[in-house]
Amino acid sequence: MNIRDKNILVIGVGLIIVSNIIGHFAGPFSIFATPFLLTVIIAVLNFQLYKSNFLLTVGYNFGLLLFNDLFIRFYAGGTHDQVGKAWISMLFSIAFVLAFIIMMVYSFTTVYSLNKTVKIKKVLMNIFVLLTLTTLTGLLYFYKISDI
Repeated sequence: MNIRDKNILVIGVGLIIVSNIIGHFAGPFSIFATPFLLTVIIAVLNFQLYKSNFLLTVGYNFGLLLFNDLFIRFYAGGTHDQVGKAWISMLFSIAFVLAFIIMMVYSFTTVYSLNKTVKIKKVLMNIFVLLTLTTLTGLLYFYKISDI
């Protein structure tokens, strides 16, 4: 991992922290920014990371999803009644689905220059990792985090 990749990782986490600090003082800002911010980070900002290490980037992206959601639940301003929790869960779910679709698309584009058999194996491995992490993140979220 080179210095540029590390800078991209720090910028992604930094954007989430800044968004949630703004959301702490401006009520629902970070809650409603969740799908947009995470889509920009996962699709645009992490574009180079997919090329250098796809599996690490996928793990990083799911970590960002959970980090942002926990940050919102513990730090965002506003009242955290049942309606607020429902909004947080709904917008997290939208971000989660968008992230999965983006990573699925990138799983096919990262193997463009490989020969056919290696390409098929790599795409199947990427899909397996994506589905596994999606399932684990979904289980963790809907059985543990969504109750917070």
